[in-house]
Amino acid sequence: MNQLRTVLGDMTLAPDARILPHEHLLCDFSPVTGQLDHILNEWELARDELATVNAAGVGALIEVTPPDLGRDPAGLVRVAGATGIGVVMATGWYRESFYPAEIDQRSVGDLAAEMVRELTEGVPLSDGSMVRAGVIGELGTEHRYITAREERVFRAAARAASETGAPLTTHTGVYPSGTAQLEVLFDAGLAAEQIIIGHADMHLDQEYHLRLLRAGVMIQFDTTGRTHLNSDVRRADHLVALIRDGWLEQLMISSDRCFKSDLLAFGGVGYEHSVVAFAQLLTERGVSAEELWVLTAANPRRVFAWA
Repeated sequence: MNQLRTVLGDMTLAPDARILPHEHLLCDFSPVTGQLDHILNEWELARDELATVNAAGVGALIEVTPPDLGRDPAGLVRVAGATGIGVVMATGWYRESFYPAEIDQRSVGDLAAEMVRELTEGVPLSDGSMVRAGVIGELGTEHRYITAREERVFRAAARAASETGAPLTTHTGVYPSGTAQLEVLFDAGLAAEQIIIGHADMHLDQEYHLRLLRAGVMIQFDTTGRTHLNSDVRRADHLVALIRDGWLEQLMISSDRCFKSDLLAFGGVGYEHSVVAFAQLLTERGVSAEELWVLTAANPRRVFAWA
């Protein structure tokens, strides 16, 4: 089992290809935020934005948009076909303010079964073809704690991940809620090696990071370039400290592009930021080419190549 489950089928990456582990190509936050900037619904725009990513040596991208965040399976197929980049589609539900009413009306087992179907059988397209998901998430919490509805989704997702072997990736926001997420996921029986706690770089506290890492899970510095949340200099300093402390094999980097203003076409830093500009900051702090390879290729391959 060493392949990515992409929207075009299971894929073996080229030996020199890197992976972006937490991005959005087609999504829509606007039903909750009311912001037009928060709509990405043009597959051609996504195609054009990925040209620089391809040039930066990225061979695959984990697209962590679940259905309640505007997932577009057909659009992802078009993007993958036009760019040659492996696009991994997500399953699950995002976080409480985005949930459909049905979350309260369905059992944990029923929710888990839907995720399993999407991972193993796929999502039907209008032409009759099926597109399989390759990751569960991003599953989010909105506060420092997990609400009852969010816990229902997390427990269902843990059940689906355990049954299929799929990785599960989370959204924590500006709160150190990864520990609360782990409490639920571990209580539901999910193995640490299947869990990725996202947005660790939104809350730059070393003790928080160490609690997660000591639990055996992966953590992501995956909002690089988002200066309204943290500066990349602070992110780089904290990440390098963790690398020097011996945690390299449990770390990944990405940039979580999800707004129009993130994109090159609208003056943003684009999808390649984490493996180009942010990687340069790491290099300036003594991170070697071999260590960068582990961050951007070896670690995500180990976690996401489960098919």
